[in-house]
Amino acid sequence: MKMTMLFKDVQVTAPDRQRIEDRIRLALTRFSPLIRGLSVTISDENGQRGGVDKACRMVVRLPAGTVVVNDRADAVLAAVTLAAERAARSVARIHHRAIDARQAAPSAGWIGHGSESHATERRAPCADRTR
Repeated sequence: MKMTMLFKDVQVTAPDRQRIEDRIRLALTRFSPLIRGLSVTISDENGQRGGVDKACRMVVRLPAGTVVVNDRADAVLAAVTLAAERAARSVARIHHRAIDARQAAPSAGWIGHGSESHATERRAPCADRTR
């Protein structure tokens, strides 16, 4: 899963960056074959004033659509964790909807289920056919 990360007005050390990546991968790893791209933007909206101002925005590109998640918390890792969990739930929901839609759509060669099989049905020749 290829991930791009952008930090705006946030100072993050290398170990913290690794923890952030690990949290995201942990939440989304089961969907990694489906994910075409993942962009993460982490920002500090209030600067030095503090408060619930650390924001995390995730954009997950899938074959079935795009998931955009925004979350805020008082710490960077908390905002990332919340956003990653919400993104995983949204990706799962979209993936399951796509599976359900595929299963509900009849295929071209589909034969209905019933007590008799139309594919193996044989008819006796008609003697009274006129040409």
